[in-house]
Amino acid sequence: MSRRVWLLACALLAAIVAGCKPGEVASIYGTYVADYPAAREQLTLRPDGTFTQEVTLRPGGHRVTSAGKWQFDAATGFVILPSGYIEVLDALGRGRPDYAQPLAGVVDMPVVACFGRLYIGTGEFVLYAKREPQRIPLAAWFCGRVL
Repeated sequence: MSRRVWLLACALLAAIVAGCKPGEVASIYGTYVADYPAAREQLTLRPDGTFTQEVTLRPGGHRVTSAGKWQFDAATGFVILPSGYIEVLDALGRGRPDYAQPLAGVVDMPVVACFGRLYIGTGEFVLYAKREPQRIPLAAWFCGRVL
């Protein structure tokens, strides 16, 4: 492969992996699902600026719900939840004993597009994927590993 083709391929891959932040708040509305070893979560962001979050713990299936307001900062590409967010894992990835009590402070999470699908958060612990038909199943697996 020529050097030019190789550099172009690397640049394209880097752009895909890095993703991009959505600029329109309307693209953010919808339901997102995070499925990880400790729990399964559903986060719904509504156009009226409210959200609901449903957390189902593993094992046992204990379910907790919460609600609050949200906003999108287009300049940074972050979703901001001023209050009401349930955080199952602490900063080290361990289960929080008081997880059922929504956090009192502000939570902000990046919104990233990867292969045309939106994700909120990071893959380090909890990554929400927008629930919509995924045309490329391998893309969902790949994006979940790199975000």
